[in-house]
Amino acid sequence: MMEWPKLFERLVKNAPARQTNLLYRRLEEALQHGSNVWLETNSDSFSGVPIHLDREFVELLALSVPEDEEPESPSIPYRRTTWLIRLCSIEAVAYPTEHWSRERLEMLLGPTEEGDDESDDATMEN
Repeated sequence: MMEWPKLFERLVKNAPARQTNLLYRRLEEALQHGSNVWLETNSDSFSGVPIHLDREFVELLALSVPEDEEPESPSIPYRRTTWLIRLCSIEAVAYPTEHWSRERLEMLLGPTEEGDDESDDATMEN
């Protein structure tokens, strides 16, 4: 009879490697970084910060300020909603990857073509 540790080791070596899909990896990154995500299913949209993730579900926490309350009323300063969404029902996910100021974006894009056209016109006139 084979010993349990050796049997377990043998089963683990022969088991196929489970690769995670891209959706799961992106949700896992958002969970680790505390990033807000937007999820689309067949019938609804959800937004929030992942607070739990397993192979079947993601749990999103959404905080909001009630719009129907008067600003002077401090009785309900915010509203908390938790969504439990089955991963197989998610059709799309959006998540922020990087934010840039206008100046940073313009620097990344380089000189505009308009500026290049003006320099070409000046060269042609000479």
